Amino acid sequence: MKKNVIVCIITLLGLQYSNAQSPWTREKGKAYVQLGVTSLVYDAVQFDGEKIENIGDYTDITVQVYSEYGISDKLEAQLILPYKKANYDGTGISQSISGLGNISLGLKYKLSDKNWKISSGLLFSANSIKKDESLVVSSTGINAFTFLPYISIGSSHDKWYYFGNLGYAYMDNEYSDYLKATIEVGYNIIPRGYLMLVLDTRNPVTKEDAYYNDNLQWASHLDRQTYNAFGIKVNYEFIQDKLGANFSTFGAFGIDNAPLAPTINIGVYTKL
Repeated sequence: MKKNVIVCIITLLGLQYSNAQSPWTREKGKAYVQLGVTSLVYDAVQFDGEKIENIGDYTDITVQVYSEYGISDKLEAQLILPYKKANYDGTGISQSISGLGNISLGLKYKLSDKNWKISSGLLFSANSIKKDESLVVSSTGINAFTFLPYISIGSSHDKWYYFGNLGYAYMDNEYSDYLKATIEVGYNIIPRGYLMLVLDTRNPVTKEDAYYNDNLQWASHLDRQTYNAFGIKVNYEFIQDKLGANFSTFGAFGIDNAPLAPTINIGVYTKL
């Protein structure tokens, strides 16, 4: 079996999009910065509708800086800097790769600030990855540029908040476009502490040739990924509106081209 048909779900279930695009924006001059780590370890996948086991041991770790800054009271800028280290251990093979992943830049604009908040944005992910076609773990990200426009709607009441967003991702380099949707509900369980439930979905809209032809696709970055991921997140602020930490784990159902293993995410953040 060729290396490019061994698949797993990318860190879209992990750090890069764990800060789902809510309708709230930062005030002018205010900033949010998070340093986080996402871990994915597996030895079995679901590929093209078939379960494949005993494929060797994959370890996929991403360290990432996620930041937001209020350009105005309605416009927010975002920057995502991921660094990946991946390892593969199989029969007679031990390989690793590390380097920058897909650096992302975003803008989000507040359309409505009434009871229901509405925002729209655009997230651009660059093809800034490291590549080595001689390895099983042959790259540190998606071998394509991605443009993801989206709209987000949400509100809050007493101790609850809730929002959903919907976006369409355009990809180059013969990768398939996909539809991305997220629903998140949070509850203030203790002072400065929240428990959140998340449903995150991705479904290909087009079927392009990168699925078969791009040798840089490996376990974490295959084209045409499909999943319905359910996550549990907890967040606690040690210093209110200043310093906090969060933890989340995601598992998926209704998946294809994805690993049979959860992601685990840990982050610390500051508000400036």
